[in-house]
Amino acid sequence: MPVLGEKGLIRIAKYLLDLVFLGGLLIFVGLPMVLGWYIDILKRTGNENYWFLLGFLYITGLVCLIMVNEMRKIFKNLNRNNPFIIENVKGLNRIAVGSFLLAASYIVKIFCYNSFLTIIISMIFIILGLFMYILAQVFYQAVMVKEENDLTI
Repeated sequence: MPVLGEKGLIRIAKYLLDLVFLGGLLIFVGLPMVLGWYIDILKRTGNENYWFLLGFLYITGLVCLIMVNEMRKIFKNLNRNNPFIIENVKGLNRIAVGSFLLAASYIVKIFCYNSFLTIIISMIFIILGLFMYILAQVFYQAVMVKEENDLTI
């Protein structure tokens, strides 16, 4: 089975990203109700947990939705057998910035509501941001080589 193209493995990955994006939108819209239900299950009292977590989840959820949407655009270009274009470089850079924003959000959460998982997630987003930034630079170099070859022919 080919990886790139309309009949490739990437088509399945794009459909999965579409489902993740749709599910994320549904959760984002229903966040106040879902969070209230979650806090009731944990039997926590007080509005300070609810309001802090609601704001935190809205901020991080919006950044995640933007990142998933950028990934969907990149996958669309990959499906068209057009990976080395400047739009993909910009998308990877936006994902890197989003990862760093998420890491910063989780670092703030460490000081408010710390848990071991919060520390791990902040480290993961720092590493993801660095990886996406490096990958964007690799794609940028590939775009420059491709454009140079296109001008030569």
